[in-house]
Amino acid sequence: MFVNNLIRKVAKAILLKPQKKVTLEISSVNYNHILDGHNIVITGGSRGIGLAMAQKFVAEGAKVLITGRNEDSLREALSTIEKKEKISILVHDMEKESDFDGLVERFYTELDGVTSVVFNAGISLHEGNILNVNQNGYDRQFNTNLRANYFLAQAFLKKKIKMEERGNLLFLSSETAGKSADIPYGLTKTAINSLCQSLARRVYSKNIRVNAIAPGLTYTDMVKGKRGLTDDYSNSSVAGRYFLPSEIAEVACFLLSDASLCITGEIIYCDAGSHLKINGYDTEYSF
Repeated sequence: MFVNNLIRKVAKAILLKPQKKVTLEISSVNYNHILDGHNIVITGGSRGIGLAMAQKFVAEGAKVLITGRNEDSLREALSTIEKKEKISILVHDMEKESDFDGLVERFYTELDGVTSVVFNAGISLHEGNILNVNQNGYDRQFNTNLRANYFLAQAFLKKKIKMEERGNLLFLSSETAGKSADIPYGLTKTAINSLCQSLARRVYSKNIRVNAIAPGLTYTDMVKGKRGLTDDYSNSSVAGRYFLPSEIAEVACFLLSDASLCITGEIIYCDAGSHLKINGYDTEYSF
């Protein structure tokens, strides 16, 4: 039985191995400053999806504050954005934060008001399964991915409701949340989806919207380092490729804009449908 399972796994790996390099041509939408007047905070915004969102939001007229643990990374991110008057940085570790009300006040001071918070900061330790998880790694992921986002959302909502201001909360979930999981990263993202939908029902009448984006495997420094990738975007997923941070940023821009006022409580999966469960669709992705 063990040998048969091993043979099947090896055969599957060979059959699903990408056969050619994928070249991507991704389009972007020029909304003509659809985010004018918006002040947006992005946690974990120094690289990857967070940085791509900062670049897109600034291009569409928003003032943006990006946070992160490493000042050098934040300053490097700052150098990639042309409109320096539209971007600022804040060195901050979400994992260790305890005074979230005070943090929201800092956001308001830095930007002279906040319209939206993007809950992008997160970590994944890629343990594989429950047998490889230790308590320290469990705590780190739950503290960063769930606890920090939970209490930052609470503090932001209290501020918005008190001031009777419109606003947006946008969580970064994961395609992993659409499947069962036994490692902390997947569990935290499943909880984020639940939190998003519950909050959305509670606060829409207060002119506050809550949504989430659930990307598939995205070509970021974290993924490239873990998987030893270079410039080959191909993989064996449903899409046959990795997604780009700029693609996720396009979706985020729309969700934070006034063009999507009728949308709340949605988890937008950006994974070419790989999270979907379809009978008889395990080995072949297309006809």
